[in-house]
Amino acid sequence: MSCELLSCWMESHPGLASWVQSVGSIFALFVAIGVAWWQGHQSQKLFRAQVNQQAEESRLQRIASLRATVEVAEIVAKRVIETARKMPDILLEESASRHRDALEAAVLWISRLPIYELPGALVARDVQNIALSANRMLKVLENISSDGGLSDGNYKSLCGLSDAAEKALAGASSFTDEYSGGTDVIRAADL
Repeated sequence: MSCELLSCWMESHPGLASWVQSVGSIFALFVAIGVAWWQGHQSQKLFRAQVNQQAEESRLQRIASLRATVEVAEIVAKRVIETARKMPDILLEESASRHRDALEAAVLWISRLPIYELPGALVARDVQNIALSANRMLKVLENISSDGGLSDGNYKSLCGLSDAAEKALAGASSFTDEYSGGTDVIRAADL
C-alpha cells in the first residue's frame, strides 16, 4: 500500500523529477569536490614525507661525512702524537726516515680532506691544526734526517706539536660526538 501512495504522490507532482535531478547534481558536485580535496591532501602529505626523508638522508650524510673526515684527522693526530712521544727512541734508533715516510702518507691523507665541506668552522680549524702539526712534525723529521740529530730549533718545534695535536684532536672529537647533523652550526663567516 505504501508503494501505491508514493507512486500516486509522485505522479501528482510533475516538477519532482527536475528537483531530484538538481539535488543529485549538487550532491555529485560535492562528492567530486571532496574527492579532489582528498587527493590533493594525500598528494601534499606524500610530498612532505618525501621532503622529510630527503632532509633526513642529507642529515645522516653530513654526520657520516664529518665522522669520516674526523677519523682521518684522528689517525693523523695520533701519528703526530706517537712520533713526538717516540722522539728519544727515534733519535737513538736513527729511524727518522721510516717515521717520516709514515707521516708523509698521513699528511697526504689530511691534505685531501674536504675541509671546506665540514659543518662548522671550529671543527675545520681543529682539522687544519692537526694538518699543521703533521706538517711541522714532518719538517722536524726531515731536519733530523738531514742533520743527524735534534737541533735547538727542532726541539722547540717539537715541544708544542704533541700538545697542539692533542688539543685539536679533543676539539674535533667532541664536536663529532655532539653533532646531530644540523646546518645551524658556526661557520667561518659567522666568526
